[in-house]
Amino acid sequence: MESINLYKNDIMNQIKDKNKSLVGLIMILIFSSCNIGGLELQTDDNHIYTPIATKMNMTAYEFIETRKTVDLSLLYEAINMVQYKDSFEKDNRTYVVLNDVAFSAYLAANRFSSVQSMTKTQIKTLLNKYIVHGKYLSTDLTTTPLVVETAEPTIKLTFYLRSVTLDTTNKYQVLIGLSGSTAVKWVVTSNLQPTNGVMHIIESYF
Repeated sequence: MESINLYKNDIMNQIKDKNKSLVGLIMILIFSSCNIGGLELQTDDNHIYTPIATKMNMTAYEFIETRKTVDLSLLYEAINMVQYKDSFEKDNRTYVVLNDVAFSAYLAANRFSSVQSMTKTQIKTLLNKYIVHGKYLSTDLTTTPLVVETAEPTIKLTFYLRSVTLDTTNKYQVLIGLSGSTAVKWVVTSNLQPTNGVMHIIESYF
């Protein structure tokens, strides 16, 4: 009986040793690798973050189309209702893009039940208001408002930067204003670069 117990204990010890070895091997493989599933590991406190590339191999319209089931569905619908695709594929343009949050707020504030309840003239006027002649990246701007022309002759916008930190890191965010008004909107995604210009996304409207 004693010999049987000794045999069982020996088997159990062998299993434990193998398990420890297996765990150790797995840990070595993980930490000796520079990536896991294609994601780089942070090896020290000086790890450099790589931002998402903003240059895109598509037009502004094509980008909006890729987001039609995500966060630009209302803008996409409006563009196609008035057959404005060409306006979002012209060269040398800066597009101030209303995402669904901004577009929904605009519809509600103006008592439209949907995009379909707007007239074509109203839609064109709204879209033209946010199409700017010329290309304006954040690197082209300063803290002094720059007045820019839009596709709507009676509307001018201002582009400028505002510091978002109180330290010495010099971080700035793009702001867009309505010329002649105190209304200012923060850009939530800036410097997207389709093949025909620049796009800045906002989530509120003028």
